[in-house]
Amino acid sequence: MKKRNRKTMTLGAAVLALALIGTACNDGSSGSSPSASPSATASPSASPSVSPSDNPSPSASPEQIEATGKYVGLQDGHSVEIETEQGPTGFQVTPEVAEKVGSWGENTPVKFQYIVEKIDTDTGSVEQKTIVSIDKE
Repeated sequence: MKKRNRKTMTLGAAVLALALIGTACNDGSSGSSPSASPSATASPSASPSVSPSDNPSPSASPEQIEATGKYVGLQDGHSVEIETEQGPTGFQVTPEVAEKVGSWGENTPVKFQYIVEKIDTDTGSVEQKTIVSIDKE
């Protein structure tokens, strides 16, 4: 009976330690977890009250902007860097666009279309540029 209680207590302590580590990671990290948490909380709370009237407008309202530049490369799986007249600029991309440009060499001349969306964050409003289409020039 003592061995079983000891195993149960050890297992319980391990589970508690893991739960505390998970909680500490979510609360203590200021890089990715808080942005993920507010986004997750902001989206559901914004969706029921604002989404039905707001979603059609933003998808219809962002104007496509045409631009040219030199493709620098993939920054990660969902963004690329392009050297534009304004300097190096990061753009969000879909997985299809990332796959399309993934094999392109650095300094490849490109022409592309993108949209700009304003995203509200805890620290203010941020512009997110998303490529809609891109081709070699």
